[in-house]
Amino acid sequence: MTSRLRPTLSLECARETTIRMNDDNQALRIFTWIVPRVNSTALTKCMGFVEDTVVWMEPYMTCQLNDTFYNPEWRKGDPLAEKMRKDVDSNMKDPEIMKMFESGMARAAQQDNLFPQENFTQQWVKEKLEDSEPGKKFIFIKDQSEAISDHLERLPENVPTRHTFLIRHPREVYTSWKNMVTSALHPLDPLPWDECHAANDMYHMAVPEFYQTQYRLWKHVKEHIDHEAIVIDGHDLASNPDVILPKLFEKLGIPFKESYLEWSGDPELVYSTWKGSPVVVIFPSYSDVTSRAVHCTKFEAPKNPRGVSKPEWEITNELKEYIEGAMPFYEEMYAERLT
Repeated sequence: MTSRLRPTLSLECARETTIRMNDDNQALRIFTWIVPRVNSTALTKCMGFVEDTVVWMEPYMTCQLNDTFYNPEWRKGDPLAEKMRKDVDSNMKDPEIMKMFESGMARAAQQDNLFPQENFTQQWVKEKLEDSEPGKKFIFIKDQSEAISDHLERLPENVPTRHTFLIRHPREVYTSWKNMVTSALHPLDPLPWDECHAANDMYHMAVPEFYQTQYRLWKHVKEHIDHEAIVIDGHDLASNPDVILPKLFEKLGIPFKESYLEWSGDPELVYSTWKGSPVVVIFPSYSDVTSRAVHCTKFEAPKNPRGVSKPEWEITNELKEYIEGAMPFYEEMYAERLT
């Protein structure tokens, strides 16, 4: 079985950062570092309705897309990378997809919250997150753990920050991920389950290492950046938001209101307020990537117990390998989760 394995990151080389929690003139930057499919977009939508809060949607992951997915020189000649480019090129020739793409680009030119994809470099994001937000108390940034792990020197400096980590049982994550992958690059003709490979068909991400990367980032953040970094389990949050959310807000210094447990389902409130590229703010909501979360009005309780996936989502060979490899990292973080 072929899979892409990225070299282990060197987190130790990143310089230490100081948290400043009592600067009344600066909004608190709240980072939520994730692996995919952990109910993070639902949490992001909730945060979008918190008073005096600005939301950023995966700005560092957008940089990684520019470095890999949209970079014609990235792994040039690699059969899996070339196949990915071929799939993308084929999609862009479809009139319906092209119309969607052009609509998103047009919105980016008209709305202050959306920025052109080409703007996104790690240094540009760092500077944007260091910018002041007059009248705002909180800046919520949801992002992929792997997108920052090689670029810790590009985290914002000299501004108050807190860090949270959103986890979920690997069996739930990897099966949901594979289900998403079946249509992510083939929206008009999804791949059959047994013909889709969870890593090779989403080659620009280090899929087998999702949990190892998040774990090592968590360890580094706790030691060097935020000694009180918070771990939340996405299954816990979705099952008991009335318990988990108030505790999370208390730890972050956010005044909690019962109204934060439900919100409007209008996706226009997302498209017009979340900051980021239309590639991550708008386009994923047109597919299974984030469509349910963007339209949701509350946290939806899981139908299965923790660690149980849908029976129709067969555990294929690569899923078995990734789930087993992830469990030790997940279990150590789970033991320190907010309860």
